[in-house]
Amino acid sequence: MSSDAIASDPLGPLLRHFNAQAQLFFTGNLCGNVNFGATEGLAYLHLMRGGRTRLRDATGFSTELVEPTLVFYARPLTHWLDADLEVGADLACASVSFEHKAFNPIALALPERTIRPLAELPAFAPLTGLLFAEAFSHKPGRQQVLNRLFEVVLIEMLRHALAEGSATPGFVRGLGHAQIGKALLAMHVAPERHWTSDELAAEAGMSRASFAATFKDQVNATPGDYLMRWRVSVAQALLRQDMPLKLVAERVGYDSQAGFLRAFKSVVGESPTPWRRRGEGPV
Repeated sequence: MSSDAIASDPLGPLLRHFNAQAQLFFTGNLCGNVNFGATEGLAYLHLMRGGRTRLRDATGFSTELVEPTLVFYARPLTHWLDADLEVGADLACASVSFEHKAFNPIALALPERTIRPLAELPAFAPLTGLLFAEAFSHKPGRQQVLNRLFEVVLIEMLRHALAEGSATPGFVRGLGHAQIGKALLAMHVAPERHWTSDELAAEAGMSRASFAATFKDQVNATPGDYLMRWRVSVAQALLRQDMPLKLVAERVGYDSQAGFLRAFKSVVGESPTPWRRRGEGPV
């Protein structure tokens, strides 16, 4: 792929820096009740092929699922599936583990709760058809294939969210904005660059004042705050590769290690060394 194609792909930098790993944990016909707890950094993706079940969660939300449906909880929220005791529900379920819990744009890009009948997602049909065929078979390597297919479903959800847009301020709304999206992409592609407000406004093709106001309205953050959080999250990815701290700071645009440490602690809540010692990255 050419550098121009990479630079014009709004999801490319996101998917390069932030891993989301799916882990299949159930396929089959569910009868009765099952609970999914709220665990930091863990999401749940459920695909119902058929049957009947009630979905409930800790907010008091409740709905009946009676047709093939995609359910995704992008952020920690306890929820339950109460399958019909007579017909049950044919399900394929996976947990999704997100890196960088303090700020993971993949998790933040999607609503807390997504429930979509598959009939409303025709572009997903080839993928979900393949996933269901694999889920309800006993082929060699089935677990590994399904893990990868669930990860592709997540990418398709991001594509769909970007195409559909968002009514609420946030990452997807900003990335889908004709002008603000260009500034976000510029930051994503080159976090090491010493971006000024004027340069970002120029990327967006806007005046500095108009850019600042529109960015806050679309993304629900100032350009400076967003850039800091993006840089720190990229730094976390580099630290997981055991890159030396000084080099990491330079790679994400900090001339001063002290400045980098302040930014890291502001976003993550602690300094890089104890963060790595806790097992978030290699020691």
